[in-house]
Amino acid sequence: MAIKVRHPGEGFAAEVVGADPGRAEDFEAIHRAFLDHGVILIRDHPLSPDAQLHFSRRFGPLMGRRPSTPDKVLMPGEPEIVVLSNRVVNGENVGITDAGRYWHSDLCFEEEPNLGTIVHAIEVPPTGGDTLFADLEQACRTLPVTIKKRIEGKRAAHTFRKHYLEVMAEGSPRPPLTPKQLAALKETYHPIIRTHPETGRKTLFINPGHTTHIEDMDEAASRDLLHELFEHCLQPDFIYRHQWRVGDTVIWDNRRVMHNAEPYDMERYTRHMHRTCIHGDRPF
Repeated sequence: MAIKVRHPGEGFAAEVVGADPGRAEDFEAIHRAFLDHGVILIRDHPLSPDAQLHFSRRFGPLMGRRPSTPDKVLMPGEPEIVVLSNRVVNGENVGITDAGRYWHSDLCFEEEPNLGTIVHAIEVPPTGGDTLFADLEQACRTLPVTIKKRIEGKRAAHTFRKHYLEVMAEGSPRPPLTPKQLAALKETYHPIIRTHPETGRKTLFINPGHTTHIEDMDEAASRDLLHELFEHCLQPDFIYRHQWRVGDTVIWDNRRVMHNAEPYDMERYTRHMHRTCIHGDRPF
């Protein structure tokens, strides 16, 4: 079957039809679609943990245990797989129950942020639990000139600490970080407009979840400018909504998009997924 790339609905994302993540000869087409669209979907190819790891490593080295991730949500024996799940086994959650319910880019707060994320769906609820993606390349391309001039050459601060402390204060059921992990959550500065290292295209690199302020700018001015940028980025024309099905593998480029996982009825339904993250390089 020939590999085809098609749009599954409104938005910038694409479905790669006829591609098998397990076939080495299909990876070039998959990778091309990944760079072209920022978010791609491969359906109806169940992946074992080993198969997901093998496929993920085709994109680059994987990010294993991180200070921002509790050890309890790592797959036993496979620390490069994070379990996103509300399943309970022997009275304990096996994964992160409320992962990603805010606009963010995975691990943007590290010195060398995540290049891309791969999530494979094992079990999904019949309603709710969609994931929204915002195209920050298109947002950058359509940014008003007046705003672009204000942020050219500037850097913004990113940290996981703020979000973590907020959700834990609200009573999140996720396993807490250890004091050592919490101490490792430092503030990192990255360009607000970055250059994609593979395509050469410009993209915004900010998000409401982890971007706290603009370097060397008055606090109020920084807050107002970031708010203006976030409003621009989250226009409906820049958003793709993914409605999960069992067997879906969704791959997204964290250098180009931010995302937001919507809630669902965790008392009635189960959502169980495996996530791998690909190591990136320092934004420029």
